[in-house]
Amino acid sequence: MSETPPRSLWSSPVVGVTALILALAALVAGLGFAWIGYDRMAQLEVQLARRIGEFDAASREARVAAKAANDALADLQSRLMALENRAQETQDQQLALTAMYQDLARSQDERVIADLEQTLLLAQQQLQLAGNVRAALIALEAAETRLAQLGKPQFAALRAAIARDLERLKLLPAADIEGIGARLEALMQNVDQLKSESETEPPAQAVAAPKPGPADTLARLSREIWEEFKSLVRIRRLDHPDLPLLTPSQTYFLRENLKLRLLAARLALLQRDEAGFRADLGAARGWIERYFNRQDAGGKAFAASLDELLRAPVALKDAGIDASLQALRAARKGP
Repeated sequence: MSETPPRSLWSSPVVGVTALILALAALVAGLGFAWIGYDRMAQLEVQLARRIGEFDAASREARVAAKAANDALADLQSRLMALENRAQETQDQQLALTAMYQDLARSQDERVIADLEQTLLLAQQQLQLAGNVRAALIALEAAETRLAQLGKPQFAALRAAIARDLERLKLLPAADIEGIGARLEALMQNVDQLKSESETEPPAQAVAAPKPGPADTLARLSREIWEEFKSLVRIRRLDHPDLPLLTPSQTYFLRENLKLRLLAARLALLQRDEAGFRADLGAARGWIERYFNRQDAGGKAFAASLDELLRAPVALKDAGIDASLQALRAARKGP
């Protein structure tokens, strides 16, 4: 007997319905998942669109901010360039002012040195040509005072040299050039008052005789003849028997030569030529001793004045300011 084959499990209606339900459930689930996925995708798209919009707005704001920042940066750069230009101009002006100040200071120092040089040269001329120590001291004191007022260190060596020359000149023996010159001038004016050895003394006035009477006519006539005879011959005592008698013209030239000797002595005095000064005064003193009356009071006073002048100092030793002039030249050259 034949066997009945077994019934298939899928052929059962229950199984088919179940499968259908499962398929529908799976389809519904798939549709649900698909809807959920679509909804999420839509939400994501919305969020993405919103975020893209926000990003675009932020980007626009960023671009606007960047443009503003660029504009501000450009403005700052232009201002910075302007400040740099102004700073450069200020620096150039400062350099120009510094150079101008240095030139001005240098010019001022040069002017000061030029003024001091003129002052010192004037003092040197007063010492060498006129022997005027007082004028030289005044000039040096003025120069030292000006340097003290300036108070610049580059003039310290010059000020020290001037101070040393000042102290040295103050210790020099002072020669009274003006006084000696005045005495020589007075002697020249008194030369004409001197009496020479050969000068004729003025005749003594005859004593008026009493008027004679008619009986004394012969006595009066003889007296007048005698007086006339005495006026023709004069006997005088000379201190220098070997001295020839001088004529009036020779006496005139003797006085003029004596005046020239005294004038030459005065010129030698102004030049500080002590040898020439003493030589001229010695010659004048010899002429007074030889040709003029030594017993006369005027002649004695004249000779005494010459003796005093011969002993008077004329030349100045070490009367110079070479140290100050050398320091001045060193200050002009600079350090």
